[in-house]
Parts: sequence; C-alpha cells; structure tokens
Amino acid sequence: MSKASEEDITLAAPEAPTPRAHAVRTFMFALSSDEGPRLIAFRMSNVLIGRLPDNHLTLNHGSVSRRHARISVTQRGVMIQDMGSQNGTTINGEPVEQQETPLRPGDVLRIGHVPMFYFGFVQPDSPPALEEVDSAIVITPTLPALM
Repeated sequence: MSKASEEDITLAAPEAPTPRAHAVRTFMFALSSDEGPRLIAFRMSNVLIGRLPDNHLTLNHGSVSRRHARISVTQRGVMIQDMGSQNGTTINGEPVEQQETPLRPGDVLRIGHVPMFYFGFVQPDSPPALEEVDSAIVITPTLPALM
C-alpha cells in the first residue's frame, strides 16, 4: 500500500462502553440547631458526619465523635454506617453497627445525642416548600414498611 492510501484508511478500535456513572441524587435531613430548625440537602455520594471541621457535616456537640458516621448513596438506596463512635448511631432507636444500614424516609436518625429527621430523596429543581397553616389541615401520611 502506498503512503497516500494508508492515510485514507482509518482503523479505529471500537470504543469501550463508558461505564454508567451512578447518578448522585439529593437527599434531605431536618435538625434543630442553635439558629433554629435547619433543612439540609446533600448532593454527594458520601457524607462524613462528625465533630471535626473537615467532615461534610460537622455537628458541634460533645456526644458526637470526631469521625462519627458515614452516609452513602448506593444502588440500594441511602445507607448509614457508624464509624466506631463512642456514643453510637441509631435509627428509630435501634443501634447502627459498623456495617451499612439502610435509611428510609421518615426515619429518625440519632448521631450521638443529636436527632435528625430523614426525608429521603428530593428534586433539587423543586425542593419541598414550606406550608403555612392558619386553619385546619388534613394530611394522609405514608409510613415506612414494617419489617
């Protein structure tokens, strides 16, 4: 083959399929602080919680360990893992051990003595709005499935 014809022929290896990235979804917690109630939404696949300022969520309370817990978004949902903390982590009063434990909307999570309410996934483009109630209101709650 001449050099000119070699340039005309393009041999390309088939592209390897791009691994599908795990889409990070936004999940939300509510907790009480010295500044009043706080609604916090995270758009991260891993959230470290503890007393040290380099955690993703720093809880400035003596019952919270320096590296207390980790929340991870997995294909199975949102999971929490205690990182060997001194005062423990609980979900609805049940202790969380060092293996990943699923969080479900409506769960009350306790990091040390700090309670947090888990809302679940939210749409970042249309976050939950505050409803002001000045008369009676009817709500049909959804409850987590009992195991």
